Amino acid sequence: MVGAAQKLGLNKTPSGHIGERAPEPFVKWAGGKSQLLKVFSMLYPRRFKTYYEPFLGGGAVFFDLYAKCKISRAVLSDLNADLMNLWAAIRENVDELISQLEALRRKVNDRAFYYEKRKEFNSIKLRENFLDEPDIRKASLLIFLNKTCYNGLYRVNAKGEFNVPFGRYRNPQLFDEANLRAVHQALKDRDRIRLLCTDFQDAVKDAEKGDFIYFDPPYQPLGKTANFTEYTAGGFGPDEQKRLAEVFRNRDERGCLLMLSNSSKREFLEPLYKPYFEKGYVLEVKAARAISSIGSKRGPVKEFVIMNYAPNRDQNLSRFLRTEID
Repeated sequence: MVGAAQKLGLNKTPSGHIGERAPEPFVKWAGGKSQLLKVFSMLYPRRFKTYYEPFLGGGAVFFDLYAKCKISRAVLSDLNADLMNLWAAIRENVDELISQLEALRRKVNDRAFYYEKRKEFNSIKLRENFLDEPDIRKASLLIFLNKTCYNGLYRVNAKGEFNVPFGRYRNPQLFDEANLRAVHQALKDRDRIRLLCTDFQDAVKDAEKGDFIYFDPPYQPLGKTANFTEYTAGGFGPDEQKRLAEVFRNRDERGCLLMLSNSSKREFLEPLYKPYFEKGYVLEVKAARAISSIGSKRGPVKEFVIMNYAPNRDQNLSRFLRTEID
């Protein structure tokens, strides 16, 4: 007998997760894309082979594509080793991670405990093979710090030490067990889902024609005081933005499908992505920014979405952009 899912063709999707809870981001992350997924869903390529995301962060776009059964294979990477250790911990030992989070949950409003755990977090050194043997303790502490620190910031000093102060939340939700288990299900097949911790250029070096790459770098600051680039001790400045544009053009020449998000600093970005601006492959969208060290600077900001293919120009997209931007 042919089931309803088979009649709809759903059982033919590579992800094979019908009936499972759709995974969602499990950490707050500056520049997270959850609020833009509605418009992104109208911009994704209809078909692609392997999906690459070299600035993974909280993974909102990956999870959205996964929920839509568009992921057959994926290469997920971020240069932030603490973050990738957490992704690996969810893949390799979600039960132990949840056990440690249960204990930490009792102290989410304890200021002194926060600083004690921040010190412990910074003292833990990851193994060289942490993607295969993640440090579960450090992973659990990252979630604890992320959900209880000031405004969900991830910031490090020149020594690479996490230095964000206590956040004073009334009743923070440390974790969602069902979601962590859904993320584990999404990541557990190593033959389909690769985790890397490497530079963005290295992360996409194997991308071929028909593969889809989404670039979401730390944004080019809109002003002299704006700064969302301190994900790693080395930062992500103008030279890195220029190198990223070179990688974008190179992968375009290979025949990859590309989508990139960045700030709406046109005078800086247009010379780097001139052919795509000229072809009309750039859209401006508006997104709220809740993560900033300066409260007055949180709120809606405009961003560019740059593609190397013609975006969908249907009425739904046009209506959505008018509503969000005007």
